[in-house]
Amino acid sequence: MCTMTITDRPADFSTRLNTDEFSVPHVAEPGFDEEVRDDLRQLIFGDHLALHRRVRDVIASLPDQPRSDITALEQAELAPALLKGALAGLGVSAREIAADTQLRGALCDWAQITAPRLLLILTGHFDLAMGAINRHGNDSSYQQQCLSELDDASAVGVLMLTELGGTNGADQKTTAVYDSDSDGFWITTPSMDAAKFMPNVASTAVPKTVVVTARLIVGGKDEGVLPFLIRLRTEDGLADGVQVVTLPDKAGAPMDHAIIRFDRAWVPRDALLGGEWARMDDQGRLQCDLTPRQRFHRAIGVLDNGRLDLANAAIASARAALVGTANYAAQRRPSRTLMADRDSVQQDLATGLAATLAVGTLGRVVRDMRSVPSTAGDDATHVLWPMLVKPLLSDTAAQVLATCRRRVAAQGALRNNHIADWISNVEAIATAEGENRIMAATAGRSAVVSTLQLPDTPEELPWYVRMLIDRELRLAREVETGIPDPASTSRGPESGAVALATATGERLAATALVIESRKASAHLARDVIASAAAAYALERIAAHALWFTAAPQISEVAAGLRQHQHVLLSNLPLILDSFEIELPGPIFAPNYIRAWQEYTGWHDGTFPALPGR
Repeated sequence: MCTMTITDRPADFSTRLNTDEFSVPHVAEPGFDEEVRDDLRQLIFGDHLALHRRVRDVIASLPDQPRSDITALEQAELAPALLKGALAGLGVSAREIAADTQLRGALCDWAQITAPRLLLILTGHFDLAMGAINRHGNDSSYQQQCLSELDDASAVGVLMLTELGGTNGADQKTTAVYDSDSDGFWITTPSMDAAKFMPNVASTAVPKTVVVTARLIVGGKDEGVLPFLIRLRTEDGLADGVQVVTLPDKAGAPMDHAIIRFDRAWVPRDALLGGEWARMDDQGRLQCDLTPRQRFHRAIGVLDNGRLDLANAAIASARAALVGTANYAAQRRPSRTLMADRDSVQQDLATGLAATLAVGTLGRVVRDMRSVPSTAGDDATHVLWPMLVKPLLSDTAAQVLATCRRRVAAQGALRNNHIADWISNVEAIATAEGENRIMAATAGRSAVVSTLQLPDTPEELPWYVRMLIDRELRLAREVETGIPDPASTSRGPESGAVALATATGERLAATALVIESRKASAHLARDVIASAAAAYALERIAAHALWFTAAPQISEVAAGLRQHQHVLLSNLPLILDSFEIELPGPIFAPNYIRAWQEYTGWHDGTFPALPGR
């Protein structure tokens, strides 16, 4: 895994604009479309197109159509059956999915697009519960029983981390007191602010197996926060000593959220998920070489996979929303001008497309890196990548989805056109596995965040990426020294760290497209991907124009942005086709009027002829 230091990064962007970079390539010629599509599919799916198609078809066949006749809780209770259907359709066990980065990622992507209620339980089940057992388990019979119930989805896995008073990291208040007489732990909620808040365990319809983080107390000594495994809800009901109160409904993304209190809930010795690094010996003492605070961070490492899976799922739905919006815009004619011919609509499509391609490519590359441990970096950078990617991808997805929702107007408010459900899920994603702002602030405080570099990054990068690098380095200097840059509007160290993490993510996203443009086989594909990189970077430069007032190329940014967006719009059908989106819903139909006609049953013969026709 390569890194780049502040001093050896190319920051000189003083050369004049190369007009060749703004030349507009031709559109695809007959006979060459498929080669271009192959390159663009490679950009989106890497080497896993066949996997994504198979997962898409299975998940799309699940019965998760929007319904208005059931409550939010009843909608949430559909998810476990969808999970069982997904396992049966894919023909694999939950263990296999939990252990396979690409399969798990594809499942999350297509669940967000075609079965949004399923997505809401996937990372809790695969990444957080099964991931914790697989990573920190000891193969005991108790743990294997829990894992077996999760494996066939007879129980749903959940993580209980956040307390009402906050996540609180290594300072959580829930306790797990070791009892030598019973050789187990008594889990207790000592105060109201220690109650576990928002886990999806309220429903009585499905068993829930939970990983709960609690402060281990052994012989009166505080041993830090560690994870414990509990069969919270079985077919016989709640475990003894557990109280669950259902929380009010959310506006969307239905889940059976609850607030939970433990009153001396007992779990056996093997409930402790400490692997070989934290275990109770025969004398009832904890054996662990890590400091108490380090133990918590080792324990919650399972959050990394969930963050990455949710981030990529969010941007997958942004791609789908662009497909629906462009399809609808090509049909909708509110006056004499087709919606697709309005320049403001074109600008929204081009901006959303460039951003979605850029951050989506970064997310896909990071997923590929995590599939090959040798390219994933050391422990510090391994944790950093998901922290950077989740805020960048899910916040970008939220912006693109909101734009698409508004452009398709009333159509976007209706759940059968999917965008409303995607927006609700992305709002949930922004909070799940670490709230986005906190993730960005934590990543931005890292001493190595601005040195992260993607595999195959060229030594020479386009001038617009070097401009992004210059701002990133200035922000890194600000965070390191505490001295605000003259262009900085940050109010303090936390907002500066957020700005640095965002700048690093934007630089990496633009660079990811530059790298991929040079790998494409077809000349047009190379041009289109390079234009996406330029359009994304130039839009980011325009958004942060205060930082670039002295840059020689600042006068070229607006013209360059328009020209590269023109390239994207000229090849819009090819790009959108590479997203592999096949969905029901009027805005995705070849004729949205006919789609609503089928919905109403009002066929042509039932309408009177217009006077004079």
